[in-house]
Amino acid sequence: MTRATALLALALSALAGPASADALRVRANEAFAPCLRPVLTAFTNETGRATVLDVGAPDPPRGAALVVGDDSEMTRLLEGGRADVRTAADLGDLPWVTVAPPGTQVRSLASVTGARVAVLGGAAGRVARESLAGLPPGSLVVSRDAAELSSATYALVPRSLAGPGDHVRADVTPLVATAAVVVGSPDEAGARRLLAFLQGPHARAVLGACLDARPTAVGATGVAAPYATAVADWWVPACSLARNGYNNPAELVGPPDALNLGGRDNYRGLMSLGQGGWVTLDMGATVVNGPGADIRIYQATSNEEVTVYASASASGPFTLLGLREPCGRRGLGTFSNFCEFDLAAGPLAEARFLKIEDGEIYPCLSGDTLTEGADIDAVQALNFR
Repeated sequence: MTRATALLALALSALAGPASADALRVRANEAFAPCLRPVLTAFTNETGRATVLDVGAPDPPRGAALVVGDDSEMTRLLEGGRADVRTAADLGDLPWVTVAPPGTQVRSLASVTGARVAVLGGAAGRVARESLAGLPPGSLVVSRDAAELSSATYALVPRSLAGPGDHVRADVTPLVATAAVVVGSPDEAGARRLLAFLQGPHARAVLGACLDARPTAVGATGVAAPYATAVADWWVPACSLARNGYNNPAELVGPPDALNLGGRDNYRGLMSLGQGGWVTLDMGATVVNGPGADIRIYQATSNEEVTVYASASASGPFTLLGLREPCGRRGLGTFSNFCEFDLAAGPLAEARFLKIEDGEIYPCLSGDTLTEGADIDAVQALNFR
């Protein structure tokens, strides 16, 4: 190397160093990373601010100022206050697809024999892996390597990781791309600027090539529906009672009003059920099996799971409507997310009392927040008399 070449290399290194150090760090899981790369380039072109995309599970953030992950990966970050729940924004849905050799017309990977089937690992791929539980032992390849997944002959993967072959949309709940600002990051202002950009029309157009728009939430009826009017019974384990900061079941009476007041574990208007805790609510009216869903549960943090039972009496017997169902749909203009249940799942024609049970089942002794368990805001009857 000549002296002139060495000096040039040194100069270029000096120029690259500060730019790299000043880059806004974003961390996204393997499925969302391909969707984000072009929009981060658009952000840099528009603002002049460089970005660095780290690929991997968003929890822990590993120095990122903004994280993007599926609800299943974001719950602890948001609930524990490491990511600001007030900034959490949905960027779109990412469907799952089955991948098979061209022309094979494989409709279900469960019917594939003598072949290896690749599927996404980690929390984001849990439901997809469970759907393949019937495959012969040793035939499932669980991976978080994008190259391995996209080169697999047979695979069940998010659409962004699908390689060559026939693609058929799978009956697996789409991943929800949720972005949030990391609390305490030295580049929090930059993260907020990027988050605002991601929600703008330019970014939405770019993301639309990879993500589906989130469906708009529509109630089952156009009639103003009643909310729970009284608490009939409740139970929270002693461990959770001692650790949780939100144990008042009266917070569940009336319409949704939960809010994060800023910072870690600083909420109002919710009850945290703890590990396996439950509450029985009097709806003040008869919930009837009508068109569509009959009951809506408002749940404040991410998509924590709930189990729901219904009965004509406060003392039961109770009929199961849904077991450990994720409760994280958005779109109603409330701080809380929601999930819906149908009396027909019982099947029941009507009910007056609803029992809402924690489905997250996170060990309270391992909990590091004041809001362990599903965080219930309100319960609403959609069909009633």
